[in-house]
Amino acid sequence: MAEKETDRDDKKTERVLFLWDRLSRGGVVSRQEMVETFGVNLRTASRYLAEIRKYLAEREERDGMHRELYYDRAQKVYRIRELEDEMIRPNELYAIGKILLASRAFHKKELESLLRRLLQSAVLGTDKKEVERYIRSELFDYLDPAHEAPDVSDLWIVAGAVKDHHVLSFNYRRQGEKEAKPHEVCPEGVLFSEYYFYMMGIPKGEEKLTGAETRVYRLDRMSRLKDTGETFAVNYGRRFREGAFKNSIQYMYGGRPEHVRFIYRGPSVEAVLDRLPTAKAKAQRDGSFLISDTIRGDGILMWLLSQGKRVKVLSPASLREKWLKEAEAICRENEEKE
Repeated sequence: MAEKETDRDDKKTERVLFLWDRLSRGGVVSRQEMVETFGVNLRTASRYLAEIRKYLAEREERDGMHRELYYDRAQKVYRIRELEDEMIRPNELYAIGKILLASRAFHKKELESLLRRLLQSAVLGTDKKEVERYIRSELFDYLDPAHEAPDVSDLWIVAGAVKDHHVLSFNYRRQGEKEAKPHEVCPEGVLFSEYYFYMMGIPKGEEKLTGAETRVYRLDRMSRLKDTGETFAVNYGRRFREGAFKNSIQYMYGGRPEHVRFIYRGPSVEAVLDRLPTAKAKAQRDGSFLISDTIRGDGILMWLLSQGKRVKVLSPASLREKWLKEAEAICRENEEKE
């Protein structure tokens, strides 16, 4: 008799845990489903739900977080209130998946693993299958990027060094160089832009200099990365802000800030303001726009050249000269080939 009671208790525990696993991840259950799945009556199904309510009340006493098992009359299911705001919804997960696919930051094998784990932890049921189907159709044709896959463990080391103000040592191979050279850098922040992860920092020994220039290092070109544990002083007057830096730079080309002005005659000034989020656009009488912004480095030159005759660079004079020389070189190159 005792064994039969133990068996019943084990089944009850197993079923309540099954229900909790689903509800705690934003899923839903119904009493009718419990009746059909477990082969129990409605009264027993209600007792299972009562166990979950009891557990939620006990957790609230311990951690102070109020969560309520409530009945959704419209859908005739039970769900946990509060979890709806904590879990990633299917439409949000779909958007995240599309962004990850478009970023081309990871190789296909790594991306597939990452998306699978996101799906497992975020949504349940038929919605999960639908999101997975949408994402897999694009993943099938995904091609590995030409650059080396980023080592996310290195990314985490960099993030920790930024937080703790620790000097990093690593070997770095710049574009066009065959061999990597040793560097010691005081890291300031981490950013992702145009397929790559970057670390921003100041070479050790320059961090105390007035007007020290922040350098940009691509993570996939770094090797033998090590947190030295050596701390460096942070100049709070020029404290690095990742968001502000990203807004003032194009294609992660470092350099000193310059005030840039150009005329834009293209079809969508909104696209310009999305590319240059801190820029100001002033409408002109001829339908064009005068765009002005403070931008770091020569990355802006690459973007201006990509706009062709839609733009006319006004200042600074050094940028205008580079823009004209590049445009003339393009014309000469094409004339010679013809």
